[in-house]
Amino acid sequence: MGILPEKIFSEGKKVNTKSLVYKNIVLSTEFNKYLVERPEIADKIPDNALVVLLPEDDPALCRKNLALAHKHREKNQPVVHVRIKKLAPPPKSRLVQPRLKVAL
Repeated sequence: MGILPEKIFSEGKKVNTKSLVYKNIVLSTEFNKYLVERPEIADKIPDNALVVLLPEDDPALCRKNLALAHKHREKNQPVVHVRIKKLAPPPKSRLVQPRLKVAL
């Protein structure tokens, strides 16, 4: 995914489809990492649950995700709202002295 453009997660901007998809991919990836590190949290999510990621620092995306969840929820499907305060800045690379060689 690379470094996340901070503009994409700015508050109050209108959400276009490409931006919505990108933001939700990033949030889903980070939430999956969170669950891998904390399996006890994953165990609390019911089977077949619709997980709705709600970034508190992006009200437009939060509203859009709620609307999409309402539209796509199956009858009697459990819903889990995951409120996310914000994303921390991405860590720096852990590579030590990488060397590039271009092969022709």
